[in-house]
Amino acid sequence: MIQAHISVSTQPNEVGPVAVLEFWVQALISQHLWFREQPILFLMDHLCKTAFQLTQEDCVQKLLYQQHKNALGYHCDRSLLSSLVSWIVAGNITPSFVEGLAMPTQVWFAWTVLNMESIFEEDSQLRRVVEGELVINPSFTPDQALKKAQAQLKLPLVPSLQRLLIYRWAHQALVTPSDHPLLPLIWQKFFLLYLHRPGPQYGLPIDGCIGRRFFQSPAHINLLKEMKRRLTEVADFHHAASKALRVPAEGSEGLPESQAGTPAYLTSPELHTELVRLFNVYILWLEDENFQKGDTYIPTLPKHYDTHRLAKVMQNQQDLWMEYLNMERIHYEFQETIGLWIQAKLESHSTSCSLSVQLDFTDPFLAKERVLSNLQKHDAPQPPLALHPMRPPVPVISSDVLLSQKDTTQLVRTDLNLLRQQARTAALWESQQVALDSELLDTMPKQYVNREEQTTLHLECRGISGKRCQGAAVVTVQFEGMHKNEAVSQQLHALWKEVKQLQAEATKPPPLNIVEAAVHAENLITTLVNAYKLQPTPGVQKVGISLFFTVVDYVSDETQRHPPTRQFFTSCIEILGQVFISGTKSECRRVLETILKNRRLCSLLSPFFTPNAAPAEFIQLYEKVVRFLSEDNSDMIFMLLTKASGVHSLGTNRLGPRAR
Repeated sequence: MIQAHISVSTQPNEVGPVAVLEFWVQALISQHLWFREQPILFLMDHLCKTAFQLTQEDCVQKLLYQQHKNALGYHCDRSLLSSLVSWIVAGNITPSFVEGLAMPTQVWFAWTVLNMESIFEEDSQLRRVVEGELVINPSFTPDQALKKAQAQLKLPLVPSLQRLLIYRWAHQALVTPSDHPLLPLIWQKFFLLYLHRPGPQYGLPIDGCIGRRFFQSPAHINLLKEMKRRLTEVADFHHAASKALRVPAEGSEGLPESQAGTPAYLTSPELHTELVRLFNVYILWLEDENFQKGDTYIPTLPKHYDTHRLAKVMQNQQDLWMEYLNMERIHYEFQETIGLWIQAKLESHSTSCSLSVQLDFTDPFLAKERVLSNLQKHDAPQPPLALHPMRPPVPVISSDVLLSQKDTTQLVRTDLNLLRQQARTAALWESQQVALDSELLDTMPKQYVNREEQTTLHLECRGISGKRCQGAAVVTVQFEGMHKNEAVSQQLHALWKEVKQLQAEATKPPPLNIVEAAVHAENLITTLVNAYKLQPTPGVQKVGISLFFTVVDYVSDETQRHPPTRQFFTSCIEILGQVFISGTKSECRRVLETILKNRRLCSLLSPFFTPNAAPAEFIQLYEKVVRFLSEDNSDMIFMLLTKASGVHSLGTNRLGPRAR
């Protein structure tokens, strides 16, 4: 159906294939996690194939490129929750529409996605900087060069090592079926990166190719061996195909004869012969290490190296070698698919139409029968889907709640209780881990003990100068031997088992109610702040002030020891403090009293202690800070005194007689 739609759009006075391609691609990729749905990937593969045939790949790549950038976080704002979640799920590889190393079935889709990611790699200058680091620092590994590039480019999210395009093209070349039309071009894309000479870009002389620098580890060396073996298999396949009328194809995209009704398309023997020569050239390029050393003069190479194309590759010329692409087969399969759709449409109506053949369309008394006959031509309408009311994962914040200080405080306390309990649980796990480690350290020296032993040795005597010995010498040796204490060994085994169980429990993802509590508290604070910025009323300000001190009350040693909870509480206090506390005259004394009562809150609350906002109380606040000074809290007092700009206060406000 889609192929027929695209075919019709190419006719005169139609909208054109670009509009139709964009329509279907947008419809498919708008689904959530569409790249994990096999039916969608099947359709996307055919769309990408059609776009390639019509030389309209740009319109598909443009839509995928934008969604790829969004997935990498280029247009997303980080919030309180995002910092919490990122801490929990850190360590995942970079997202990609081609999940895993490669795609053996949807090759056209993989080709489009990898080309799109290649554009992203070029636009972000990631490839240029990584290659530059490898050229400038010969001792660098690809992983080190990638980390250096991340620091230099300051990208929001840098691809993990296995997502670099030189590895992606290599893995895709390994799994693509031997008879797939794109296979020669996929290998061309790989060699454009593998035989690239980056030296002149950095003012250096033309040196060797950069590719082998990416394949130094044992795993990557084995990957090169697999690639050479695969190239040999593909060359043998096309050699056999050039000698036979029909060769069983591995993963061929054509439909079986029983479905198509006509024999499947056969590739010409001449093209198979050219492909044999090309893949043998690829084998030479892959295994010749002289290219990597830079001491090869291309014009002097033998003819079977295909020096003309080798020079184009080393000069980074991106023109595809379309002469190796079987465009006739692609066009044939496109037309075959359209023919199958037209045939299916005709067959679906043939049965229903036969019912109305015998009706007289001029007889007014047969009107009812004609209507019923016409209705039978269409599928029976399906009943509407049953509506199942769904509870939102996080309760919606009502605007009425924001006007009630009591209700708002009660709501946030419910969330903060859960977060504090999670922090306490984490602190308990930490204490248990420390206790188990301490017990292990105390027990391990007792596993083996030295005991005094005695043994008798018989030392053979061979004699000298023809004199015989009377026999072997008997020597008694006393020493301390090592003995294993089985009871202690069993105790250690039990301790290790406890440690593993504790670590397994501690590394589980947080419960869903913890995440819901964090989101709900964040939504409550965000809604309150937005309402106050839109219309700053005293009622909303009172609620915000109450919320600030409620969160402060929940700060404890346990919440400060648990990084996610500490980060969440700190962000909440910063937002509420900046909006509702900082510069508020009535809250200066309360903030100061809270800090003096609990010293560990000083660094957290001191930014919102603004005594200059309360000139009538300035002297009393200053006096209270100074009176609290002692040797063990001098740092805290100094931090508070820096918040009191006395000269400014005295110069801009008149002091009463009592203050003077």
